[in-house]
Amino acid sequence: MSTIYQELFDIDPRNVQHSVGARIFHHPHLRALADHDVLLAGVSYVHGPLHVERIGAPFHIVLLSVEGEGLVIDGAQRRLLGPGQMAILPAYGHSGFCDNGGYWRTAWFLLNDSRSWAFLQGNQISMRPVIAAENLFHATALTCLEAQQEHEAFTGAAMLLAVDLLKRMLASTEAGDEITRSLQALFDAVKRDPAQPWRVEDLAARQHLSRAQFQRQCLRYLGVAPQQMIINQRMARARELLLAGFGNVGAVAEAVGYEEIASFSRRFSRHFGTGPGDVLRELALAPKEIGAG
Repeated sequence: MSTIYQELFDIDPRNVQHSVGARIFHHPHLRALADHDVLLAGVSYVHGPLHVERIGAPFHIVLLSVEGEGLVIDGAQRRLLGPGQMAILPAYGHSGFCDNGGYWRTAWFLLNDSRSWAFLQGNQISMRPVIAAENLFHATALTCLEAQQEHEAFTGAAMLLAVDLLKRMLASTEAGDEITRSLQALFDAVKRDPAQPWRVEDLAARQHLSRAQFQRQCLRYLGVAPQQMIINQRMARARELLLAGFGNVGAVAEAVGYEEIASFSRRFSRHFGTGPGDVLRELALAPKEIGAG
């Protein structure tokens, strides 16, 4: 993958931006973003001139216009992007975005040109209306703000919500929605009973697909490989159990299918950006409600 590209980056000081990146030189940074092949995510409140333009950048850009309107740069053309619309700018092209002279509120994602986001590859910029734009904006904003805090117990959870909402939005078509619902129902079973020895081949058989077909379908409609989706569901259930006071780290590890506590702790830490023990300590330090009686 080429890392050399041309970039024009001109942002007026009146504009407000919050972001979080996957790499250590980003500030703030959240390593768990790399597990989802997200390079950078953020929100912008545009009050003045803004111009971001790239040629040959090795990452995809997803730009969500929530309030107001801006312009998407498509080579020599400018295309209006209004509220409730999303633009997909594929990697390696000549693209970008700029203000249109008024207030503009956006959420945006820089996504690695990887297998996870292979369905975004192409030569053409695409734009379309979306629903629940506010939800994705606020989930992304929360992720950025939580990443700035000293305690990161909720940063990973906010990040997962933002990434899941983004994937749902990208996969949203009438036919795609039906496939997505079917896949989500399938993996919901993993979350309900995470201790079972779930295998990708068995899940593929439930969908009447070969392993390769199932892999492609999960990447296309969930944005995640099936093995990673199994891990995601187990980690989500583990966090729920920890917060519910189910037991110590060892008990939770066993409940979600891990025989070794160390292996579970490493996976949990990488997934959420904080360890399971840290979650329990945060929970212990949280103020307790005082009953009225």
